[in-house]
Formats: sequence, C-alpha cells, structure tokens
Amino acid sequence: MTFIVTLIALLIERFFDWSHLRHWGWYVKYQRAMVARCPKLTSYLLLAVVVAPPVLGVLLVQYLLQGWFYGLASLVFQLVILLYCFGTQNLWADAFACITSLTQDGPGVAAEKLKATFGLSEGGNVQKLHTDFLGGIFIQAHNRVFAVVFWYAILGPAGAMLYRAIAAASVSNTAQEVLPELAPPAHTVEEILNWLPARLFTLLFALAGHFSQVFSCWRKAAPAGLAGNETLIASCGIAALGRDDQEKIAADGSVERNAVNLLDRVFVIVLVLVLILTLVE
Repeated sequence: MTFIVTLIALLIERFFDWSHLRHWGWYVKYQRAMVARCPKLTSYLLLAVVVAPPVLGVLLVQYLLQGWFYGLASLVFQLVILLYCFGTQNLWADAFACITSLTQDGPGVAAEKLKATFGLSEGGNVQKLHTDFLGGIFIQAHNRVFAVVFWYAILGPAGAMLYRAIAAASVSNTAQEVLPELAPPAHTVEEILNWLPARLFTLLFALAGHFSQVFSCWRKAAPAGLAGNETLIASCGIAALGRDDQEKIAADGSVERNAVNLLDRVFVIVLVLVLILTLVE
C-alpha cells in the first residue's frame, strides 16, 4: 500500500497543481489557541503539545479504517494525508512560474516572485537570483516533497503529518505566519528530522546525475551538523548537473529546467526504492 499511495501522490503532485486544496490557515489559529492555553510551558514542551493532537488524530483515523472495504478506505485516507502534507504550494508549479518570470519579466518582478514562492532574498543582481533559485529548487524539493515521503515511508501517514506540522511552525516556513513562541524550537526539530533524509536525497542525486561530482561534494558536506542540511542539498544538486558553485548560469532558464528534470529522475528512483522496501516487508 505504501508504494501505491506514494506513486499516486507523486504523479498527482507532479502533473497537477492541487495546492489550492491544501488549507493550513487553521493551523496558525490552532497554534495561537494552544499557546494562549499553555503560557507557562517551555517552548519544546509547548511544541509537543501543539503537534501531538493532529498526529494522534491521524493515527486514530488510520487505526479505525483498517480493514474497511478491503483496505481501500485506508489507502484513500493515506493518499489524502500525504498530498495534504506536501509543501503548502506545488513545487513544480512554483518552479516553472519562477523560470518564466526570470526569463520574461524584469529582475524586480522576478525577485518578488522568488521571495514569495521560495523565500529567497530580493537583493543581488540577476546572476545571484539564478544561483539562489537553482539551490532553492533542490532545497524546496526536499522540504516540500522528499522529506514528507521519507517520513511517510518510515512512520506511515502520522509521520507525514508530524513532519509537516513541525515544518509549518518553523522559522523556515515562508508560506504563512509563524509564532515566535514555537518557531525556534520547531526549526531545531525540523533540522533534526531533515538530517537523515537530506543525506539520502543528495545521494540519489549521484544516481540521477553526475555521480563522481556529487559523491565528492557529498563526502565533504555530509558530515556537517544540522545547520548544513540546506548547503548540502543545494551544493550536491548543482554538482549533479555537472556544474560548480561559481559557474555562471545561463539567463534563458535552461539550467533551472535541467534541475527540474533531474528531480523528476530522482523521484523515479525514490519510487523504485519504496517499491523495494514494500516488497521486503
């Protein structure tokens, strides 16, 4: 079932933009209510109190649906949860929209688009915009999609909800408001949850792109601590394209499109790995 759910979810996310159906506005209101009710709790305990109900709710529903309609109800529920827990915006839709903006609009308009969709700073020249965007594509592919699939494969739908609930409260979240009481501890926990999937994700770059360049980059950057997750992902992604960090990026969007194509190959490999894990179980 894990493979079927992952396959359908990735196909939907890749070819259809259903991000308008992912409403997380309720989560900010919910966090505020929980913070107001538990003002004396430490930040990490408060975060646990906030995250526990949605995760336990998913666990309960999953348990209750076991065996219904020969497992079909459970499959549909897991698919809905996985799709809902992907990044609040569709990665591929945002990437193609930003590529179009970079190649057709002025630097100011493109910078605003990149800030709104990928959380990138507006400063710098056009070349810096392309460089930051290229790294941002790989980082957001991990944070919006791969990490969710990873924790879903490990812990089921509750794992996907756990990751998204933490990430949605973190300072790294650029899609919606975050609370100062929860954002710093959420960011630390998010980095912990990202540590292992980030290293697996970047290893997959070696299989989908330039193996030797990625592996060389990975060996240097992988031992870094939690703060090095995004640097590892961006540098290995660029290396997988056969480039180095200092190489000039063409202004026609071709390099960014190659990055998206690389991610497509990576997620095909992800599906193969999930299938193997499912068969082993």
